[in-house]
Amino acid sequence: MRMIHPAAWAGLLFNVVLAFMLFHALEAMDLSKLEAAQQEAWEELKVLILETVRPFYLTLLLMQAVALFLIVRQMPLALPVAFMSGLLTIPIGFVYMLGSLLTYYRIKYADFAAAPAGDAGARHIFPSFTLKKMQVFAGANFAAFALLLLLGSFNIAVTFLALTLVGLYCTLRAGRNHALVLYNDSLTLTPGLLSPKLLLPYSHITLAILRENETIQFEVNTPGGLRSLIWPLLTVDPTQRRQAIEELGAALDARGVPLE
Repeated sequence: MRMIHPAAWAGLLFNVVLAFMLFHALEAMDLSKLEAAQQEAWEELKVLILETVRPFYLTLLLMQAVALFLIVRQMPLALPVAFMSGLLTIPIGFVYMLGSLLTYYRIKYADFAAAPAGDAGARHIFPSFTLKKMQVFAGANFAAFALLLLLGSFNIAVTFLALTLVGLYCTLRAGRNHALVLYNDSLTLTPGLLSPKLLLPYSHITLAILRENETIQFEVNTPGGLRSLIWPLLTVDPTQRRQAIEELGAALDARGVPLE
C-alpha cells in the first residue's frame, strides 16, 4: 500500500470525516423546537437520509477503499470503480480521483527510474503542451466559480472551485515536468500529465519506433527486465514536435539505436 499516492488517502479520509460529521449532526438534531408540520417534514427527511442515503454513501466509501487495492493489484476494473465512486462524492471526490490516477501511473511506471528535479545540463528542452491546456481549464473553471457565486449558487460553485484547484495542480505539474529533455547521456520524458517524469539512459534503450499515430515506442532495459514505454508526441507543442523528433532521433542514432 506504500505505492498509493497521499492524495488518494487524503480524498478518502476527507470523505469519511465529512460523512461522519454530517450523519452524526443529523442524528443529534433536535426537532422539538420546530412547529408540528416542520417537525414532521424534517423527521421524514432525517429518516430518508439515515436509512437510504447513509448506507449508499458508506457503500461508496467502501468502493473507494477497494478501488485503491485494485489499482495496486493492477486489476482492469480499478479505475472505473474509483471514478464512479469518486464522481458520486464530489467535490471532495475530485481529490480522491486525482490521487487514484496518480497512484495508477506511479505503479504503471514503477520499473522506470524517476527523473531528478531540475534540468541542469540539458541540451534540449521541450516544454509540455498540456501546460497551456491546463491554464485554460483552470481559468475557465474559476470564471464559472465566480459567476455562480454572484448568482447565489454556492453548492454548484464549490464544485467548480474544486475543479479550479485540480487545474492549478495540473498546471504546476505540467510546468515542472517537461514533455522531453535531452542530455548528453540520457533523456527524460513525461508520458502523460499525471504520470511521473521518467529518466531513460541512452544505454538502456534497445529500440525506438515512431508510430503512425504519433507515438514513440521505446524498449528499455529496467531492473525488472525489458519494458515497453509508449510516449505520445502530443505532449509536445505542435510547433516544436518536428524538432523534438529530429533531435531525439539524432541523439539515439549517435548511440546506435536509430529511431525507426
